[in-house]
Amino acid sequence: MRRAVQRGRSFVPAAAVLLVLAALPRLVGITWGLPHVYNADEPHVINMAVSLAGGLRPHSFKYPTLWPEMLAAGYGAWYAFWSGFGFLRGALDFAAKYAFEPTGFYLIARVLSGLCQLGALIVLARCERGKDALRWPYGAAVLAASPALVELAHAAKPDSFMFLLVAGATAAALRFQRGGEKGWLMGSAVLAGLACSAQYTAAPAGLVVPLAWLLRAGGPAPFSWLLQAGLLSALGFSAGTPYALIDHERFLADWRDYGDLGRLKPHDAVETARLVMKNLWCFGGEGSPAGAAALLGLAAVARKEAKRALLLLMPVGVYAALLSASFDGGVPRYLLGAYPALALLAGEGLSLLGGTGAWRRGVVAALALAPGLFLTWQQDADLLRPDTRAQAAAWLRETVPAGASLLLDQPHAGPLAYPLKEQCEELAERAERAGSPRARLLRAMAARHPGGGWRIYRIQRAARDLWSSPRHVAASQADGEFLDVRPGLDLVRAARVDWVVTTSYGADPRRSRELATFFSELAEQADLVREFPSGPGAAAGPWLRAYRLRR
Repeated sequence: MRRAVQRGRSFVPAAAVLLVLAALPRLVGITWGLPHVYNADEPHVINMAVSLAGGLRPHSFKYPTLWPEMLAAGYGAWYAFWSGFGFLRGALDFAAKYAFEPTGFYLIARVLSGLCQLGALIVLARCERGKDALRWPYGAAVLAASPALVELAHAAKPDSFMFLLVAGATAAALRFQRGGEKGWLMGSAVLAGLACSAQYTAAPAGLVVPLAWLLRAGGPAPFSWLLQAGLLSALGFSAGTPYALIDHERFLADWRDYGDLGRLKPHDAVETARLVMKNLWCFGGEGSPAGAAALLGLAAVARKEAKRALLLLMPVGVYAALLSASFDGGVPRYLLGAYPALALLAGEGLSLLGGTGAWRRGVVAALALAPGLFLTWQQDADLLRPDTRAQAAAWLRETVPAGASLLLDQPHAGPLAYPLKEQCEELAERAERAGSPRARLLRAMAARHPGGGWRIYRIQRAARDLWSSPRHVAASQADGEFLDVRPGLDLVRAARVDWVVTTSYGADPRRSRELATFFSELAEQADLVREFPSGPGAAAGPWLRAYRLRR
C-alpha cells in the first residue's frame, strides 16, 4: 500500500513540470497586438459574445455559440465588478470600453483558451497513466509543446475549448471500452455533443462514442445504450447552440453560405491531402518524433488491444478523409479534434522507447518536448517583436489631423483607427434601419466618444479575395463605409479621402486583378509619404505604405 502511494506521488512532480513547460509559452505574448487585433477571426468571436448581452439569438452561425456564451458569462462577471454592480458605471460605458479599449475582453478569452488547453493536458496525462503510477505522460508532453496548440492559446477562438471537451470525450470512451460502467459512455456522449457546440470541426471526434459501444471489451453493450448516447450527444449540442434548432432556417442558410465559399476557388484534392498528411505527421511540430511515435504506438496497441487501437485510429482516419475532400482542409487547426487520439498513440510509442530506465526516459522526454518547445519559443519571439501596424497607428496619431478622411484595408491588416463621433452616429442610424445588432455598439460609441478620430473608409473587396463566405462578407460590409475602388481613384476623390494606407496582408492586384487600376492610379496620383517595412531585421507584421492624395 505504501509503495503504491509513493508511486502515485512520483507522478505529481512529472505532471507539475509538464504543466509549467506548457504554461510558459502560452503565457508569453498573451497580450500580442492588443489593443490592436491582428487575428482576423478573434473579432468575430468576441463580437458574438458581446452581442449576447442584448439577447441569446446569435447574428451568425459561422461558429456555434457555446464558446461565446461562456465568454459572455465571463464578461458579465467582469462587468459586475468593474461597474461596482452598476452603481459606478453603466452598460453604455462598458460597451464603449469594448469599442475603444478592448484589451480586457480579448485577454479574458485568451486566458480561458490557455486554461482549457492545460485542462486537456491533465485529462490526457491521467488517461495515459492509467493504472501505471510510474508511467510518464509522453503524449501530453508532445501536445504541451505543439506549436499549433500554443498558437491557438494566444487567440480568443473556440478551438482550445473544443480540444478540452474532445479530450474528455476520448478519455471517457476509452474507460468505457475497457469495461467501464455505462456512465462513462454517457459522459463521453455529452462531452462529444458539447464539443461540436464549441466548434463544428469536433464532429469526427464524436465517433469515439459509437466505437466505444461497438468495441467494448467482452462484446458490445445493449443497443439501447447506444441510442441513449446518441440522444445525449444531440442534447449536448442543442444545449450549447440552441438556436441551431430554433432558427434552423438561418442555421442552414449560413452553412449554404459556407458551401458557396468552396465554389469560389477550384479544389486541389491532391494538394489538400498532402497538407493534411503533413499536419498529421507534424502534430507535435516540424522535426518532432510525434508522428513516427504515433505509428509505433499504433502497432504496439494493435498487438495488445486491437479494439483500443481501432477506437483511437478510426476518428483520425475519418478526419484525414474529410479534410482532404474539403476545399480548406489543409488548415492545421481543423485537425485539432484528432490530437487527443494522436497524442495517446504517440505516448504509447514513446513509452516503448523510454523503457523503465531513468536516463532513457529522460532522453525520450527531451526528444518529445525539445522540437516543439524550440518552435513555440520562436513563435513567441515573433509575437514580442514590434509590429508595423502599431507603428503606423502611432504615426497616424502624430501626423494625420483629426477629422481627416482615411481609406484603409481590413482592420486586422492595417493600423488601429477609430471613426469620428459624427460617423458613429451615421453608421448607427444605418445599422438600426437595417436591423443590424451592431447598432447598439455604434450608439454607445457615439454617446461615449473620447474625441478625435477620423472619417474612415475601407476598401471593398470580394468574398473570393477575402476567402470568406459571400453572404457573411456582404453583411459585414453593410455595417461600415466601404468604397468600390475597382474603377480607380474617382470614387475615392468623390468621398474626399485625404490619406490611403495599403497593406501587404490586404488587397493585392496580383491576386485580384480588378483592383489593378486603383493601385496603378494610386502610384501615379498620390505621394508615398511613409513606409513601414517588415521582415528579418525589421518589425513583424505586413508591409504598410501611407499615401497622400494630390488635389
